[in-house]
Amino acid sequence: MSEIKEQQEEEQQEIQESTTTFLDLTGQPHNFIGDGYDLPETLTDIDLTNDKLTKIENISHLKNLKKLCLRQNLITEIQDLPTESIQEIDLYDNRITEIKNIKNFNQLLLLDLSFNEIRLIENLTHQDLPVLKELFLANNKITTIENLETLTTLKNLELGSNRLREIQGLETLVNLESLWLGRNKITKIQGLETLVNLKIISIQNNRLEEIGDGLKTLVHLEELYLSYNGIKNMDGLQTLKSLKIIDLSANKIQTLVGLDQLPQLEEFWANDNLIDNMDNIEQQITKSIKCLYFERNPVANHTQYRRIFINMFPQLIQLDATRVKRN
Repeated sequence: MSEIKEQQEEEQQEIQESTTTFLDLTGQPHNFIGDGYDLPETLTDIDLTNDKLTKIENISHLKNLKKLCLRQNLITEIQDLPTESIQEIDLYDNRITEIKNIKNFNQLLLLDLSFNEIRLIENLTHQDLPVLKELFLANNKITTIENLETLTTLKNLELGSNRLREIQGLETLVNLESLWLGRNKITKIQGLETLVNLKIISIQNNRLEEIGDGLKTLVHLEELYLSYNGIKNMDGLQTLKSLKIIDLSANKIQTLVGLDQLPQLEEFWANDNLIDNMDNIEQQITKSIKCLYFERNPVANHTQYRRIFINMFPQLIQLDATRVKRN
């Protein structure tokens, strides 16, 4: 009996500890943070997603808080955040118009301000964010990449779905490994020469007409996403020997010249282009390719399209949206 009682006491203690370190009131609208519930200093993780909150308040005393999620609320201002231990702040999908009150976040690793109404990148410095690794600013109203030059610890930067026309202001962010610039108004790939540690870059759904030489120094790049542009050829990829994935779907490409110099390529998305020469494809793509998308190209209208491609590439696992079946 004593063992059973001891086990019950341990289980009760675990429940008590979990309730005093983690607070999850997702989808439970209330008037303010702390409305009808306690906010003990032992809290390490708070999730108040989709609670119709309008203000950040009553949490600045939480010295042990590591993760704060206030997604999908009605918050208009960044304020009264605890700074001592916090590692992740998620304010995705609110009504914030200005980046401010970001001071002395010495342990912050992730800041998400996506889906807000921010127009300027400002008040983000290495002094206040000395270890920041991930910054998300997607779906705002930002027109210029600026004031990021001191954030040299950044590894992941998301600026998709803004109003950017030029790639600039990134030269000092030499530790970046992934950069997301999709759904903007960018016309030229430039300003990336020093970002030699990049492994992933997305400039999908912009206004590019060529790849150019803006990527030539990115020798560690593994994934390149350039779909939904107006790119006409493959020039500019020759030095990117580490590329494993290329997405050039929905462009204006007719020829694959230059693709043969990418020996590690595993996935190539070229659907919705103007490619009509099957011989050219066999010559240019490495035989070890695993995934190909060529649907809605003239070449895909050939009656034996699938059979020919499957025979052409012995390692192919997937062609378009269908997995390859071999006898």
